Amino acid sequence: MIYWLKFAILLFVFLITGNRFVAAQDWNTARLSFIGPRNIEVKANSFNEINNGITIPGALIIGFTISDLNEVGASGPLTGFSLSFRTANGIATEMEGVNGNTIDVNTIAVTASNQVGLGSSSFLPPVLLSSFNQTLMTSNTVPCDWSTHQISIQLEFGTTNCTGKLYDQATDYYTVEIEYTLEPSF
Repeated sequence: MIYWLKFAILLFVFLITGNRFVAAQDWNTARLSFIGPRNIEVKANSFNEINNGITIPGALIIGFTISDLNEVGASGPLTGFSLSFRTANGIATEMEGVNGNTIDVNTIAVTASNQVGLGSSSFLPPVLLSSFNQTLMTSNTVPCDWSTHQISIQLEFGTTNCTGKLYDQATDYYTVEIEYTLEPSF
């Protein structure tokens, strides 16, 4: 994201995450709770970071609240859930800079891992940000409470796990909004 003749190099990527709620049925509910920062600012200020990328482990903690009330007339019990992510509303394929520059969203890779209570879940390797839903993890742990069932999100910018790189990008302050979706399974 930076070309500068001097060695003072600065890159900002601002990620905005928001609460997403899903009501699977009137008798089952699912909710995501974002614990920690909701806005993440990233600065690349060395040639090593520009050439090799930046990794932010534990950039975001997400808690899960899922209940299965198994009411009479229900089509079946809740058996688990999946978490996916994409650019907000699936629209953006590029991050826009305040100076009119753009950078592909595939410069960002996201990885989820167990923080607490979801050790038996299935976590995928780093997944590129896209305008299409990308699954980060699946779990058959039900019920869940946000305080005892959490995952840690790692963000990577321009690393070997990313298609886009930082070293061939213009200096700018880029922003992208990431949307997380919790989908119960029956």
